[in-house]
Amino acid sequence: MAIIKVLNDNIANQIAAGEVVNRPASVVKELMENSIDAGATQITLIVKDAGKTLIQIIDNGCGMDRDDAQVCFTPHATSKISSADDLYSLQTMGFRGEALASIAAISFVELRTKRKTDKAPTGTLVCVEGGEIKKVEEVLCDNGTSISVKNIFFNTPARRNFLKSDSIENSHITEEFIRIALCRNEIAFTCYSNDKLLFKLDKTPFRKRITDIFGKRYEEKLLPITEETDIVSINGFISKIDLVRKSKDEQYFFVNGRFMRHPYFANAISRAYTGLIPDGTHPCFVVCLQVKPENIDVNIHPSKTEIKFLDERFIYSILHAAAKRCLGLFALETQIDWDLPTTIEFSPKPTDTPPKPPTISYNPNYTPFKANTDFDRPTPNPTELNIVLPQPTDTPPPPKPFQTAQKYIVVPHRESLVIINQQRASFKVLYDRFMSAAESVITPQKLLFPHNHFFNPAISFRLLEFGAELQRFGFEVAYKADGSFDITATPADFTIEQSTDAIDQWLNDIATMSDDDDQRRHHTAVTFAQRLSIRNGQSLSEEEINSLLSQLYATADCEHTCLNERILIRISPDRLDTLFQ
Repeated sequence: MAIIKVLNDNIANQIAAGEVVNRPASVVKELMENSIDAGATQITLIVKDAGKTLIQIIDNGCGMDRDDAQVCFTPHATSKISSADDLYSLQTMGFRGEALASIAAISFVELRTKRKTDKAPTGTLVCVEGGEIKKVEEVLCDNGTSISVKNIFFNTPARRNFLKSDSIENSHITEEFIRIALCRNEIAFTCYSNDKLLFKLDKTPFRKRITDIFGKRYEEKLLPITEETDIVSINGFISKIDLVRKSKDEQYFFVNGRFMRHPYFANAISRAYTGLIPDGTHPCFVVCLQVKPENIDVNIHPSKTEIKFLDERFIYSILHAAAKRCLGLFALETQIDWDLPTTIEFSPKPTDTPPKPPTISYNPNYTPFKANTDFDRPTPNPTELNIVLPQPTDTPPPPKPFQTAQKYIVVPHRESLVIINQQRASFKVLYDRFMSAAESVITPQKLLFPHNHFFNPAISFRLLEFGAELQRFGFEVAYKADGSFDITATPADFTIEQSTDAIDQWLNDIATMSDDDDQRRHHTAVTFAQRLSIRNGQSLSEEEINSLLSQLYATADCEHTCLNERILIRISPDRLDTLFQ
């Protein structure tokens, strides 16, 4: 009896969907790439419940007729290629013809499309459920295509259960949106999440597109990198040495308009920063490569983000040299003051006026040795001045703690010395307060006028979800319809720049966290305790020293921080003796 069976089309399509669609972000990627291939100049993304309820893409591309609108849901149906040779001269984002069939197999899909060349006001509506076409009819619609994907994985509940929280799925969707919109500055993009505007990107120059996505603070931090060779054309921007990250999240490579992961090429740029940035940090960059399509192989990974290059080693060398030259030019420019005047202004004397010799005037009768009558003044008797001299005592007052090097607090303790790192001590006190308090522990300082700020849209949506936690640390922010935020209150003594930097770091930190509330609370407490703690190099008064010490000694473990860093050390007399040997 035969045990090998041919699976039916329904099961086969669901299995194939697993290779193309593994989360809602995969749907966003495939559909937006289809819109780009259709020649769209305006693309709108609408997401609800992190894509679990709805993913909708609206574009003004070429559209489809009634026949194509139905055939496009057939597996391996595509207009991009017609032969195997076309795989080595790809000019489009998609080419396999698997996306729509795979998406339709695990969701409810509604497609509305109309060709630009059609004179009639009506287009085609196609409704698909679980890979089966349920309805095809004529409807009124705009030119282009609108496709809605609802209830993803409705017929594969096991896969739906493996989806992460809305926050994590939203971050993946946003990342896919950025990867597509970043180098396509000739296309206008809009993105909504749960009816809130996240991105509104107009057609702009490349540099402006980068700052629109990552925030205005990048505007003065980008250096242009360009190179033209027969092998590759390079165009993009790398960050200045004062804009670095602890992760590689803001490193983007594109080849022929397609996002790719390429650690080898990333190393070529990172090597150019050797010795210029701190260890453990990474530069930011957005670099676009243009190569001949026949010199790359895109068809080696289901997501098409891993690409093989024919001239990989040469491109590495060209990238590295271009990055070093870019950083070198920037270093030279910072040493030249272009605002200095090029000429020296002076008023010359008339040629007919002879020069005058210098004259010296003095008083010949002056002498510094005048009579001083103070020498004859009698010495006063201390008893006549009623001066009370201090009397010696047997018990001298205990030595007081003092600050040294504006970094350490020295506390004499019996016969030993205790040396305390003031920044770590302050961090420990603040962290324990943040973790133990249920309500606000930092009194907010209301701003006279709200400060409007655009945080990095890639992560700013987390402010909508976790913004209430900021109030415990003295921050108050309010969302605006244009995607920006109004900062209405900050911790005392915090400038607006410090506030925006602190919130931005917090947003980046929680982006990589799990959904565990305790972990997020810990990282939030760490972030703001570091920002609000006393800094090394800050002078402290005697009262401030005593206050810090009393708070430190009241903590559970005054010798180590939550990051296992030592706060204090004790030096015994024996240790001192060894130092003098």
